[in-house]
Amino acid sequence: MRSFVFLLVLGGVSAVALTPEEAEGRLRMAVQIARERNDRALVARVEKLGREFKAELPADAEVRLREAETAVGIDPGGWAMAGQPLFHPTAEMKARQAELNARLAEAMKSDDAAQVRAVTREMLKVLGDQAGVPDGRRAGKKAEPVTLGEAEATRLFVEALKSEGRRVRQLSEGRPFPDQMLRLYADVLNGVTHVRPFAEKHQPEAVVELDRLTSGVAGMLVRLQQPAGFFPFPDLRGKNIRFGAMITRQVEAGTVEVKDGWVISADPDGGTQFDTGVCGAALLQAGVLHQNAEWKQAGLRAADWALAQKCCANFNYNAFSVSLLTQAYLATGDMKYLEGALKKFRVGVAPGQAPNGRWMDAHNARTVYHVIIVRGLGELAMALTLPKERLQEREEVDAVLKPALQALLDEFDAMGLTVEALPELKILTALYPEDGRLKTAVQSMEGSIIGKCTDGKQVKMGASVTQLAWVVGVKP
Repeated sequence: MRSFVFLLVLGGVSAVALTPEEAEGRLRMAVQIARERNDRALVARVEKLGREFKAELPADAEVRLREAETAVGIDPGGWAMAGQPLFHPTAEMKARQAELNARLAEAMKSDDAAQVRAVTREMLKVLGDQAGVPDGRRAGKKAEPVTLGEAEATRLFVEALKSEGRRVRQLSEGRPFPDQMLRLYADVLNGVTHVRPFAEKHQPEAVVELDRLTSGVAGMLVRLQQPAGFFPFPDLRGKNIRFGAMITRQVEAGTVEVKDGWVISADPDGGTQFDTGVCGAALLQAGVLHQNAEWKQAGLRAADWALAQKCCANFNYNAFSVSLLTQAYLATGDMKYLEGALKKFRVGVAPGQAPNGRWMDAHNARTVYHVIIVRGLGELAMALTLPKERLQEREEVDAVLKPALQALLDEFDAMGLTVEALPELKILTALYPEDGRLKTAVQSMEGSIIGKCTDGKQVKMGASVTQLAWVVGVKP
């Protein structure tokens, strides 16, 4: 026991007594990260600790709290993960949050970037040095750079798909998995669409099966698309801690309708932009590649829906629509989609950037959401690269995208790879080929993804389909 206490002293246990307010904040952070992991036992353990602390903090409260933090992956002490800071709000931030969020949502509805920036300037002032600090992180891993040749990477992808035989057959038949968000199918469709030209060149015997999978998934998405153009969300009540609770609140408030296992109303908070963005973009790209008018039109219906939506107070949701509208422009050449993407960038994304390059609120400062925003900005910047008359707008996007990229690379340098983001990084290498840190990150991420999918002998789909697909290369 003596050695354990000694380690706690070395670990920096504060001599300042733990206050109920500090304990409550740290427990809230621990519960949140446990919920994100969808670990019911871990959530129950931390919530039990909260109940035990409710009446009075026990003498060993700091030790027990640090044990819980360690279990969920937080550095003991509560406000960092792997040495990187976690959002630590002051009393003023907590008191102003609801008011400022409501004002931001109202400003977004105005479609006026100046009104949005007036609110975000005030939010940045209130947040101070906590602006752009995430309220959750993931542990990073170092990975040795590995690069496969085009033919070898294509073979790895095809073999990894074969390892998922039963699941691939089910999707090829157009039969969805139970309780699955449609973003999974968009990931499959994106990956197979990306690899298809490489397979035709290097693995022609696999093309028939790849096309069968494409048809099954695309057909399923077309059938599930709602008449208004958006895509539904599965009813996950009782099946997923986070999303189940969200749907329960919305149903009780009467803001959404559930039918046949699906939430068939658009999320009033803007979340429908997520699945609609990725599913619509996947259908557009598959429709263009295969010259399939049905898939392309489904993608354009999604884009038209997104075009008509007001921006919301969640910056990464708006970024999904930036991506979708950019893909619609690339698929059709119709300027209304490019102008729509630029408007959503100016109103719903750019005003929220913090001085550290991340997005100012603790949720959007998380790396997984930061990458979503970076992806949308990268695609928009690519679309603005060729037309000379768009140079000024490209520079406008670059002014936001470059510091966002550097913030991501800074995290990778400090923590290792914390997310899989190979398509996003490869898009950015085309934009910024001179960035040495970016090239290193791409090579390390390729090594990480390849390592998850093969040990040199056995092959499995150890990464997302799209992530592995981009190991093959950029589009020929």
